[in-house]
Amino acid sequence: MTDFVEIQNWGFNSLTISSLMTMVFTIFQAYGFTKQGQKIWRRRSAKSLSAPFFFLFFFYFIAFIFYGLSKNSLAMVFNGLLFIPCIPVVMGIIKFKGLSLLDFLSFIFAAAIVPIMIVTNQKDIFVFILLVISLTTLATQPLTMIREGSRGSVEIKFVVVFLLTGVFWFVYALSINNWPLQIFNFVAVILYCLILFLYRKYGD
Repeated sequence: MTDFVEIQNWGFNSLTISSLMTMVFTIFQAYGFTKQGQKIWRRRSAKSLSAPFFFLFFFYFIAFIFYGLSKNSLAMVFNGLLFIPCIPVVMGIIKFKGLSLLDFLSFIFAAAIVPIMIVTNQKDIFVFILLVISLTTLATQPLTMIREGSRGSVEIKFVVVFLLTGVFWFVYALSINNWPLQIFNFVAVILYCLILFLYRKYGD
């Protein structure tokens, strides 16, 4: 426990403050996933939701636990636990939307990142590759909304929570000098803003 950078650098500083805020926002993220899952199951619909986006989310969080342990980052490990509230979302998408061949392949690909994260010695490079892929799949969400011309079952609370969380993770990444997370969260915030704009545009 004492090996975590947050414990070693505990005090009134940017690392402690940003790490605490990322943990707080992880709880809000869990709330966002919960609301998204509830909306899917309540409507019994996953319309306008990108399956690859949420599949990657689910397995990325599991892999992120192992990355956090390798970096001695309590905030990262805690954030990785978000795979738990993500389960109903993934199950809902599979049940109510079904899987195209592309969706099925994306599920298999996403599942493979967990064992790779465990065995690789180049975790920073692998995480950066994952984050680039994550940004690509994140971009499929606004593209799905544009293609269907609808907000569908997108939950606004989910979008807002992840937008705000991205801001604090960017600050945290600056504090620990983690360049993969810096790049990812900067671009992710822009994409979440786009999703928010489209949500307002396709009011239904």
